[in-house]
Amino acid sequence: MASKRDFKKDVDAVFATVIEECMFTGDFFPEKSEMVEKLIDEAIALYNDTRFAVKLDEKMSCKAFYNGLITNYVAKMSDILTKLNDAQK
Repeated sequence: MASKRDFKKDVDAVFATVIEECMFTGDFFPEKSEMVEKLIDEAIALYNDTRFAVKLDEKMSCKAFYNGLITNYVAKMSDILTKLNDAQK
């Protein structure tokens, strides 16, 4: 696992890129603006859940916690990106 600091920076960078792409898609395809707004809401919720995650299970090691967080983040972000790609067609 990379450092927590690098992970947080990556989450910030991916979030900014996805929001930028959503804004572009909303402007370029006005008929899909409602779908894009839902994707933005999903991205914001994922960002908040990931960036400000609190370790709930004290029995879990820090490494296991962050590995689970990364796995969850990648799966959900992949889903958002797939939906965004579909909106651009």
